[in-house]
This record gives sequence, structure tokens and C-alpha cells, in this order.
Amino acid sequence: MPPHPSGAPLPPPSASTALAFSDAWWDQYSRLTEEAMALPPAGRAAWLDDLSPQLAPLRDALADFLRQLDAVQSAGYLETPAVLSGSAEPAAPSRQAGQRIGPYTLLRPLGTGGMGEVWLAQRADGAYQREVALKLPHAHLLVGRVRERFLRERDILARLTHPHIARFYDAGLDDDGQPYIALEAVHGTPITQWAREHGLDLAARLDLFMQVADAVAHAHSRLVAHRDLKPANVLVSAQGVRLLDFGIAKLLADGTADNTALTRADARPATPAYAAPEQLTGSAVTVATDVYALGVLLFELLCGRTPQAVLTARAASGLAAADLLASACATDDLAREAGRTPGVWRRQLRGDLDAIVAKALQPTPEARYASVADLAADLRRHRTSEPIQARRITRWTRFAKAVRRHRGAALMAGLLAVSLLAGLGGVLWQAREAQAQARRAEAVKAFLLSVYRANDPRIASDTPRGQISAKALLDASVRRIDDAFGNDVELRIELLRTAATIYRELGDEASFESLQARQLALVREHFGPLHDNILDDAVERAARAAARADPGCTELLQQADTALRDAGRDVHPLRAHWWMAQSVCLRQQSGTQPQRQQALEQAHRLFEQAPAAERGRVTVLMELASEATYAGRYTDAIALNQRALDAAQANPERDDAEVQTIHANMALTLQQSGDLAGAEAAFGRAAAIAERTTGPEARTAWLPAARRARTAHLAGARERAMGLFEGVLTRLPPETAADPEAQQVREDWGERLAAEGRPELAIPVLERIARAYLRAPPNDFALRRVRRHLGDAYARVGRVDDARRTFLAAVADFEAHDPAGSQQPTAAARERWGRFLLAQGDVAGAQVQFRAVVERAGNPRWSHTALAHAGLARVALAAGRTADAAAHADKAWATWDQKQGFFDIRMEPYLQRVRAAVLAAQGQAANAQALRDEALAASRRYDAPDAPSARQPLHLDL
Repeated sequence: MPPHPSGAPLPPPSASTALAFSDAWWDQYSRLTEEAMALPPAGRAAWLDDLSPQLAPLRDALADFLRQLDAVQSAGYLETPAVLSGSAEPAAPSRQAGQRIGPYTLLRPLGTGGMGEVWLAQRADGAYQREVALKLPHAHLLVGRVRERFLRERDILARLTHPHIARFYDAGLDDDGQPYIALEAVHGTPITQWAREHGLDLAARLDLFMQVADAVAHAHSRLVAHRDLKPANVLVSAQGVRLLDFGIAKLLADGTADNTALTRADARPATPAYAAPEQLTGSAVTVATDVYALGVLLFELLCGRTPQAVLTARAASGLAAADLLASACATDDLAREAGRTPGVWRRQLRGDLDAIVAKALQPTPEARYASVADLAADLRRHRTSEPIQARRITRWTRFAKAVRRHRGAALMAGLLAVSLLAGLGGVLWQAREAQAQARRAEAVKAFLLSVYRANDPRIASDTPRGQISAKALLDASVRRIDDAFGNDVELRIELLRTAATIYRELGDEASFESLQARQLALVREHFGPLHDNILDDAVERAARAAARADPGCTELLQQADTALRDAGRDVHPLRAHWWMAQSVCLRQQSGTQPQRQQALEQAHRLFEQAPAAERGRVTVLMELASEATYAGRYTDAIALNQRALDAAQANPERDDAEVQTIHANMALTLQQSGDLAGAEAAFGRAAAIAERTTGPEARTAWLPAARRARTAHLAGARERAMGLFEGVLTRLPPETAADPEAQQVREDWGERLAAEGRPELAIPVLERIARAYLRAPPNDFALRRVRRHLGDAYARVGRVDDARRTFLAAVADFEAHDPAGSQQPTAAARERWGRFLLAQGDVAGAQVQFRAVVERAGNPRWSHTALAHAGLARVALAAGRTADAAAHADKAWATWDQKQGFFDIRMEPYLQRVRAAVLAAQGQAANAQALRDEALAASRRYDAPDAPSARQPLHLDL
């Protein structure tokens, strides 16, 4: 509980000491505390005075409860959702970091309120490693209906399993009777804040909202109404949307109304600005209650404020919620944040979106959408120019929408009618079209010449001739496309699309998105939503989301699938690209290898029927090779990559960026197969292509060059590798630029500095990268990867507490994404954590980790399996079991001799030291010393001269 305003602490009451009445009064006390929390603070004293004389035994306890409630609310403490936003300091908790609650250790408070606390906690019983948001309701309040609410929240959360709903992990009571609920600890930002900070356009805002609607519809399908939908309970991160806090959720099948007080136990039936009218009056809750809240959320996403805020500002106008038009209420600031002028933004909202929002916000439940699915369906109809259900439209409007959806078919029908009426008109039209094409060719020629006028020596310029970049020329020219080709829509579309593609290849995502939006808007306006450009964009966005491991790829694929089916493109290269994206997206789910392979084979069959120049014919071979690498079939992967390379180089429309990617993929496969020299050479070819095509300073050239340096370092060529790293690092932008490729280069460099024995130089680099990934992770695995590297660096310099904290976070994250522990990154994290525990004297804990690596490894020949056997040999030595130690040391060497997957040559001296320790324990001192000398000589070749591993005495942990 928070301190009393006077400064004296307020001890929490307990059923046994603080409440001086018998157990027979508990139900009455519970009912009255709930009633008191529902009152405004100013009315509570009068309420207490008006209590019946028959309740006199409870008066003192209730007076004490009201004093505590006033203190809590006057301090502004509210119940906080399970969110790690880091945006504000939590209220003063009653517990301390390090305290044990059941199997969890409290790490830091996330929020405190009158009903309880929320803590970031860590599983502490060794069963597994995971950070959770631990909800801890005050035990003294868990009586009567409040207890029922707690149990109901536990049961509701347990039945909800959805990618956009925060996961339920565990619930129970500790030995002291403290109840807890363990939930997914979500790193995110409220949805409206995310949209504002990222300048999302209309389509992106609707995409986010559709994820929320999908999560709510899932809850409804499990007969659960959320009842407190608001931005604070809808968090967004790079991994997508998470819906939180089902604390006042209701089972739709139980038929109880809100006046049962289950929803009033925390002094609020819901957040008033987002609550449906029936919630505020205590009427029965249905799915329409959440529909209303979703309507408010959509209104705020589109307008920048809530309907309640609009009505408060315009109270004198007497408008009802249904009269609030989104297009009329949108703020100028929101429009500008979304990259639009206020006038353009309001025109985008006018019509369909006005009607959809208004229907969701109807005061009576019967007048709203019957379900969240119906609301989502209307939004999808709006986005595909189909008639929506939210308003009646005339036959003419319906016909116009149909024409826009099927513009090609309508145009052909019109042309056919014209040709039947007047064949001569068709001949004349063809002649005019030929003339138009000739004029178009001349116009394109003139435009292309104008693009290069900046290099014309006859024109004054501040930039030396011949030194103006392709991007600068493009920037100077794209602004003229609309003016130069205002009368030729098809040519404008094609030029905008081509320019957008070039910007994307140059790494300018903002310019790409801007031009892509312009060309797609023209396509929709003139050719309808099923044009190939629209379909290609839908498939491409799904593929890019899959490539960056964004969970939203599933929904994007579903949307693209619907569009392809509607357009009749099931036997078409676009469908083949869809199958490839499906395969990549499935990599986020364990046990999907057969489905991934099948999807790629479907794509390959379709591409075989496509023209030789079709870009997917090469790409599908690359994806098949990646899948083979992922499955450990390295020989197959190398052969497939070679086929892809041959096809790419033979293509008359050769794409050097594609060839570069194939070389990089080949390098990764060679690296996994153990051929580090071949991998370095392949990375070198990829880097050379990038430097030749985009220039050494371009973003596309950084990563292959850095990967070449890293591979050389893994092979033991330390000095040459660091020279290569230095050449890349000098090209990077300042660290404040937060460029993902630059961050990856610096992470590789920092990790290698630590590996060669210079952790003190690595730590500042890795810490900056970790902070950057916390703010904006480039993918879902970057943060746990850099934490593993940082934990290793901390351990090497003796920062034990920092190492433990960082290792715990990394291992928990790896295990959360790989529960079976069957992937090599998880094995690597476990093995290093085990080695750290062994160094700290926790032999039993280390043994658990090493055994988990050996027993769960997806490939028993991984290098980290060899390291885990070496760890078990050390555990056996610590216990005096020399024979067991020798067996594990032999197994470590046998595994190393046949190793597959990632490895660092520095692992070998470590294995030699472990083997030497076993030989010494067996009494073979001479053999042990010879092996130690061999390990020392290797470390002096591979590591920095001042590294502990390169000096005597040798330490097993290095």
C-alpha cells in the first residue's frame, strides 16, 4: 500500500488481525467494500454515516478501508496492465525486488493500484527460464465477489490462445496464501501512441485495427467479452498487436449483468471514455459492448481523439455519438503525422469510414454491428471498394463500385458493345492508340533525358559534373512525373512503380512507401482493387513481413490469399510468390518443416510454367536451398544455391542484387557445413557485387563485408578479420542514426571483440546495440541474440550480477520462442549459461543446462553439443567421477570431429583444456601438459595478445 499523506505507513489489513469482526460478517464486509469503491470520493463519508445501526460491528473496519482507498486514489494509482513500456515510474509497491512469490522472483514493479500490484518477475524454481508479468491482487481483498472475479480472470485467460492476445502462463497461491497470475510480459506501446510515433498512414492504421478486431473476435468465439478495450490495453511492438488485461472480462454465457459488482470491484466498470452506454448503466453485457469500444478505438485512431473528448469540447452543440462524423472530427495534427494534409485525410474518411464508425458507436446495442466479425467485414469491403453494410446505397452507387472492382471486365464489355455498334470506331481507336504510344515513347525519351540534365555541363550546378548520385537524380525527377504524364495514367503508374522499386533497392523505405502509395492509389482509382499491381503489393508485403519474422505475416497472407482468389490468380506467378511467403512465415512455428517444404514445391511447380525471365524461378530455388540449410541438408542446399546462381546469371534480365543474395546464402550454407574458407570467399563475392553496383558506402554493401570479416574471425584469422571490420566500420553512419544494418555490423564486431578476449571494448558497443533493439528491434530474435553476446562479455570481465541478469533474460527469451530447445541458438544460450553457472560454483544448475542441450538438440552434431559434453565432463570432475568425465570428454571430441552448424575455431582450445583436465585427473600429467600447451598455442594464434586465454595460467571458462 502507498504511504499515508502524513508520512506514516498504512499497514495492509488482514483477515486475522486488522479486521475486528467474526467470519460471519465477511460477506457483508465484501459487499460493502465493493459498494464503497463504486462511490465518488466526496460521497463516501456520508455513505458511512448512513449505514444501518445493524452494521455497527463493521463500521471501524470500513472507516479504515475508506482511509486507505482515499490514499491510494489521491496518489493517482490505478490498476496497471502487464506492459514493459518503461515510460513512467510505477507507484510505490508494498513488496521488494528479489522477493519470492510461489515459483517466481520479483524483478521490478510495473504498476500498483488499490486492487493489487503488477511485477516483472522471473521463474526461479529451475523448471524453465521466463520473464512474466505477475499480477498480485491484495490477499485481504480476495473475499466474496472479488475472489470470484480473480478466479474468473484466471479461467478466462486460460481459455484464450491467440497471437494477438497476451499469453496466460500460470496461476496459483504461494505458501503465504498470496494469489498470483503469470502473464506474458509485453514490450509495447499503446496503439494510438504507436500510430502517432510511427506516422502510420490510413492503410497501416486499419491494418493494426484489424489485428485488434481479430483478437477480440477470438475472445468472443470463446464466449468472453473483454469490456475494457482502450489503447492502454492494446499494445503494439515490432512483433505486432497484443491485447491485454482481461481483468473485468465477462463470460457471455453466464447471463449476469454488470450490476453483480464483478466489474465494479476495482471502482470502475470500465474506462468511461471507452465504455458502452449499457456498461455505465449496469445493463447486460453482450458482444455489442466490445463493438462499441472498438468503435471508440477506431474513431481515436482515425481522428486523434475520443468521441467523449469531441463531445466535451462541443457540449453546446448537443450532438449525439452517432452524429459524430470521423471525417469532421479528425485533427489537423493527426493528418500531418500520417503524412497527409488535413483536407486529404478527411476525404479519405468521408463516406464508408464515417458510416462504419457511426454504426459501431450507436447508443443502443441492437443498432450496432451484430458482431466484431461483421465490423471487420465492412472494413474489408471498404478497402476493396465493395458496398458496405453500414449504410444503404443507391443502385447507381452500387453499380459504380462494381465497375471499379471489375474495371477491366467493364471496359472490355463497353468496348465490345462499341465494336458491335460501330466496327469502324474500333479501327479508328486503334489508330489513335498507335499514335498515343508513339507520343508516349517520345515523352519517355524526353523525360529520361531530363533526368540527367543535372549532369549537363552547360547547366550551372554546385555539384561537380559526373558526381551526382543516381538517388539524387531520381529525387530531382520523380516530382515531375505527375506533371509530365498527367494525361497518361498507365505511364504514370508504371514510372511511379519503377521509381518506388529503385528507392527500395537503395534502402530508402520512406520514399518507396510514398511512391508505392501514390501508384497504388492511381491503380485503385482507374483499374480497381484486383489489378496485378495491387495483388503484387499485397503478396510482397506479406513476404517482407515473413522475412523479418513479423507474426503479422499470417494475417497479411490471408488477405493476399483472398485477393488472389477473387482475381482468379491461383495458377499464376503471383500465387507462386504467395506460396514462397507462406513457407517463410511458417518458420516462426515449430514442427512446420513438412508444410514449408510442400509450399515451396507448390511454388516451384508454378514457376516452372512461367516465362524464363520470371524472377521467381530463381527465388524459389534460393528458398528451397535455405530450407535445406535449415534442415541440415547442406549438400542439397549447396547444389540448390548453385542452380539458383546459374539461373540468375543466365537470365536475360539479370539482377545483380539477386546474385549478391545468392552468394551470401551460399556463404551461410558453407559456414554451417564447416567450410569457413569457402564461406568467407562467398561473402567476399557478395560484398564485391554490392560495392560494384551500389557503391561501398551504400547500406547493401555493409553487411556482406562485415559477414566476410566475421567468418574470417571464426576461422581464426584475427588480425585480418579486424582489418576487414575496420574497413566496414568507417563507412557506417553515426550510431545515433539507428540504422538496422549498421547496428548488425557493430553487433558482429562487438561479439568478435569479446570472443577474442577484449570484452572491455565490446561491452559499450553491445550495450548500445541492446538499448537500440529495446527501442526498435529489427526482428523478433535480435534482442535475445545481443543479450547472449553481452552476457558473455560481462562474464569475461567478472561483472557477475550483470552477466546473470543478462543471461537469464536471453535464455528465457530463447526458450519462449523455442520451447522444445531444438534450435542451435537456444542450445548456444543454454550452454553458455551453464558454463557461467559452473564458474559461479552452481554445479547442479550447470548440469541441468548441459544435459538439456545434449538431450534436446535438434542435431546431435552441433558444436554446442560438443561444448555441453565438455561441460558435463567438468561437472563429473567436480564430483570426483573421473570415468564419467572421460566418457563425456571423449564424446565432446567425437562430436567436434563431425561438427555441423555454427562454430568458432576458439571452441577447440576450450575442448583441449577440458580434455587435459581429465587426463590430469587420470594421472596422465605429461599428456595433460602437452594438450594444455597445444591449447595455449592455438589461443595465441586466435585471440588478442592480452587475452587471458593467450596467457598462463589457463582458465577452463575461456
